[in-house]
Amino acid sequence: MPSHRAPKLSPRKASAVALVGVAAGSTLLMQGSAHAETLSQAKADYNTKMQQSEVATEAYNAANEQAATLQAKVNSLQAQISTATAEMSSLQRTMGLQAAQQYENAGMSSTLELALESSPETYLNKALASNEISQKEAQLLKQLATDKAQIAADQKLAQTELAQQQAAVATAQKQKTAALAAASQAKSVISTLSAAQQATITSGGGSTTNTVKVVASNSRAATAVAYAESKLGDSYVYAASGPSTFDCSGLTMAAWAAAGVTLPHNAAEQMSVTQSVSESQAQPGDLVFFYDGPGYVGHVGIYLGNGMLIDAPHTGAWVREISLSNIGMQVAGFGRV
Repeated sequence: MPSHRAPKLSPRKASAVALVGVAAGSTLLMQGSAHAETLSQAKADYNTKMQQSEVATEAYNAANEQAATLQAKVNSLQAQISTATAEMSSLQRTMGLQAAQQYENAGMSSTLELALESSPETYLNKALASNEISQKEAQLLKQLATDKAQIAADQKLAQTELAQQQAAVATAQKQKTAALAAASQAKSVISTLSAAQQATITSGGGSTTNTVKVVASNSRAATAVAYAESKLGDSYVYAASGPSTFDCSGLTMAAWAAAGVTLPHNAAEQMSVTQSVSESQAQPGDLVFFYDGPGYVGHVGIYLGNGMLIDAPHTGAWVREISLSNIGMQVAGFGRV
């Protein structure tokens, strides 16, 4: 009966086979390491690009907010100029009627006749010189003219500031567009990965379901927190503030709007209009701010207590619940609305 045992290898052949096996195992190990490194690099690049796009978006939001404020100031000053002009014209007409009546009753000097001109300043000087108007009327007209001149000067300055701010908005728009294009490119790179790998990279960590029992200190804070919790799982979209897509400051703005409080659509500006509190004093509903770069506040979330918050992290991610320790950014401070 023939034997079915494998033939015994010579020592030389056995060594060769062993070396081949080791080499194959090493190759697989190297491939696995290279794959892990590539995935890690893709995640790092993606996170960097998403963070940069959020910084650019927040900067654009801030520039727009400032431009809108300046435009409102210019409009208000223009309204004041119109009011002052109307008051001056009305006063001048009243003085003219008084002078006309005086002319009918007792005759009017040629000096006053020349004084009835379109320019309030010229009218004032000539009429006052002719003693045909009272000192009180003259003083009132003079004050109106002075006020109008000051308002016009303020408006000119505001218009200059507005023009500069509009240029800043245009620059911020270009930077935002470039950052979003880079973010889109980073997304296209990871789109070639498996669904599981993509989820690992884009999720940003955290949970899209509520896991923290929140006890807010007042009804407004409770309303803001409840609103944020109701948006868990909604998509991040730059410059969005609801009802179903948000960026970071858009989420906190919408949450507090639900509680009847108006906040600007920018993380740094929200920090400037809230009362600073320490982490140990922070309560549910407070805002927590993060640095997105050296000295730059570019991210914000709504605090839940116990080191947890809700935020809208970046493009490709969702509104999530996450811990301060896992968010990956340095806390800049806490603010009470």
